[in-house]
Amino acid sequence: MDLLPRLKPGSLIVSLAPHTRHSSIIPEIIAELALRGPVTVLDGGNCFPAYHVAQLIRRKSTQVNAISRRIFVQRAFTCYQIVSLLENVPALGYPIIILNLLASFQDEQIQPAEADRLLALCLSHIERLRLSAPVLITLEPVILAEKENLLKRVCERADEVFLFQPGKRRQEEQLFLFQGL
Repeated sequence: MDLLPRLKPGSLIVSLAPHTRHSSIIPEIIAELALRGPVTVLDGGNCFPAYHVAQLIRRKSTQVNAISRRIFVQRAFTCYQIVSLLENVPALGYPIIILNLLASFQDEQIQPAEADRLLALCLSHIERLRLSAPVLITLEPVILAEKENLLKRVCERADEVFLFQPGKRRQEEQLFLFQGL
C-alpha cells in the first residue's frame, strides 16, 4: 500500500483502520516523508511511534538525528487541545499527518453537540492547512454510537478514504474508496 503518491498539496486523505493496522503503515509514511523534508505530526491518540520511525530512518540513512529533527510532533489529550493544535499549526507547505483525530472525541464527558461543534472547528482548520500541503488523517472505526456521525463528517471531506479489510495479508490487501459511510 503506497499512500505517498496520493499526498499532494491540496489533498486530504483519510485512512480508516484499526490501530494495529496503522501501527505498521504510518511509521513508514512518516519516515519516508522525513527523509524528503519536514513533516508535521499531530497526535490525537497518543500513538506517535517514535522508536519505530527512528528505526525506519536508520535503515535508509546514517543521519538519523538530522532527519528526525524534521519531524515536528505535537500531542493533544483532549478534543479542545486538538482544536488548539490545528488552529496554531502554520500553513508552511509541509505534509501534515493527524493521528487518530477522533480519539479524544470519545470522552463520555463531551456531549455529542459539543463534539459536533469542535469537529466543525477542526475541519475548518484542516481545510485551511490542505490549501498548501497534503493532509493525512488516521481514524479508527471504533467510535461511540452517539458520535458515529463524526466519523462520517471527516470522511465526507476527504478526497480519498481508505478502508482496510481485516484479515488480509498486506501484499494481497485491496484498498477501497470508502463511500456511503
